[in-house]
Amino acid sequence: MSLTIGQQLKNARLDHNLSLEDVFKSTRIRIKYLEALEADDFSVMPSPTQGRGFLRLYAQHLDLDIDMLLAEMRQAEAVEASFAKVDEASVEDEEIVEEEADDAPALPEEKLSKPIWAQLLNRIGVTLASPEPAPVQEAESAPIVEASPISASEAEVEPEPATEVDEGILLEPSEPLEESRIAFAKIGATLRERRELLSLTYEEIEGHIHLRPHYLAALEVGKFDTLPSPVQTRGMLSNYADFLDLDADALLLRFAEGLQAQRIERHVEVAAQFESRVKKRRNKFSLGGFVAPDLIFGVTVVVLIVAFSAWGLSKIAKTRAETDAIAAATAPSIADILMTTPTLEVEEIVTPTLVVVNTPGGEVGTPLPLDENIPEGADLGVQILVTILERSWLRVSVDGELAFEGRAQPNATFVYEGNESVEILTANGAGVRIAYNQRDLGLMGGFGEIVQRIYGARGILTLTVTPTSLATETPTPTITPSPTLPPTATALE
Repeated sequence: MSLTIGQQLKNARLDHNLSLEDVFKSTRIRIKYLEALEADDFSVMPSPTQGRGFLRLYAQHLDLDIDMLLAEMRQAEAVEASFAKVDEASVEDEEIVEEEADDAPALPEEKLSKPIWAQLLNRIGVTLASPEPAPVQEAESAPIVEASPISASEAEVEPEPATEVDEGILLEPSEPLEESRIAFAKIGATLRERRELLSLTYEEIEGHIHLRPHYLAALEVGKFDTLPSPVQTRGMLSNYADFLDLDADALLLRFAEGLQAQRIERHVEVAAQFESRVKKRRNKFSLGGFVAPDLIFGVTVVVLIVAFSAWGLSKIAKTRAETDAIAAATAPSIADILMTTPTLEVEEIVTPTLVVVNTPGGEVGTPLPLDENIPEGADLGVQILVTILERSWLRVSVDGELAFEGRAQPNATFVYEGNESVEILTANGAGVRIAYNQRDLGLMGGFGEIVQRIYGARGILTLTVTPTSLATETPTPTITPSPTLPPTATALE
C-alpha cells in the first residue's frame, strides 16, 4: 500500500532532521497546521484554499514535488473509481431502481467512505475520474487553477504573474525613486510572494476576508495612495497579512515607517517650492543682494523716529509762541491786579482796629470807623475779594448768612458783597489774602494762625478767641483753731 501525502511529508521532514519548530521558523506555518498536514487531517484548516497553500509550501520546503504526489494520488483514485464502476454494472436492475430513490442521502456515505485526500480534491474542484494527469512541467499553480471553476474570471482580475516588482512598483522615468514608495513596494512584494506560494487567487481570498480584488492588487503593487484612507489601508493590510499567516505587526510597522517617510518627503517638496519662490524674488529685487532687509528696516525706523521728534518739537514751539502772543494781547486779570502790592503810603490809610476778647457770654466789640471823613448816612456796602494762596479751611458769612464753609484749594478766588458786613474765619491766616473795597489788605495772619474778622461798611473788627477753663477750682474750707482760756486758780480761805 502506497504512503499517503501526510506520511510522505513526515518521512521527508525526518530525513532532513527537522523539527516542527524549525519548519515553523522557515515557512511561518503554525505547528498545529503542520501536524494536521502530516496526519492527513484537514478539518483543522480554516479553509480548503489555505490548506492547499500550506500543503504546497510545506512540500516545497522539504524538496518534494507536490505535483507528482497529486498525480499519483489521482491515478490511484482513478483505479478505485474504475473498480467501483464495474461493481455497479453487475448490480441487478431491480436493486438499481431501489437505490435511485436513496441516491441523495447515500452521497454523504460515499464521500465518507472515500479517503481524505479524495475529499480534499473534490472540495478544491479537481475531477478525480479525469484520465489526463496534469503535466509536471507547468507552473506550480497551473494544474489546480485550470480545474478551478473560477479560473476564467481570475484571468481578468489577477495581474500577470510574469511581471515582478523590483523594490516596489515601477515608477515613471521622470519621477525619482522615493523612500516611501520603496517601503510600500516591499510590503506589496511580500504579500504577493506569499500568495503565490500558497497558490491563492483574489476571488478565493475575497470569499474569506471580503476584500475586493482591486484592493488586493493595490496592496500587492504598493499603490497605497489609491486606497480610500490610511486607516482603511492599515485594516486591509492587517487582515490580508493575518489571512496569509504573515507577521502582521512587522508589516504594519513597515507601513508606518513608509507613512513617516512620505510625510517628510512632502515637507521637502514644500521647502523646495518655497526656496524656488524666494530665489525668484531675489532675482527680481537685486538690491537685496547688497543690503540686508534688516538694515533697511532699521534705517527706516530711525528716520521715522527723527522726523516725528522734529515735527513734535516744532509743534510745541509753535503752540508756545501762540500762547505767549495771546497772553501779551490780553489784559491782566483781576486776581493779578489784586495780588500786586499797592504803592500807597501807609499814613494815608487809617485802619483803627478794636481787639475784643471773647467771653463765655459772647460779647462783641464795637467796630471803629475806617475813615472819619465818610458821612454817616451814606450807604457804601461791603465788597470782599478772597484769594487762596494755600490750602486752608474757610468759613464766610454775608450779612449773617453762611455763604461758604469748607477747604479751599490754592489759586482759587472768591468775591463776596454784602450790605452790612462780611465775616471771615480761617484756620490758616498765611493762606488767605483779602482785598477790602478794592484795597489790598494782604494776608490775614501767620501760618497756621486762626483768624476771624468782620468787615463792615465803616470798619474792620478782629475777634480774638482766648481759651477759657471749663471748671474753676473751689478752695477747700479749712478749720481755724479758736483760742481757749487758761484755767485760773482760786484761793481757799
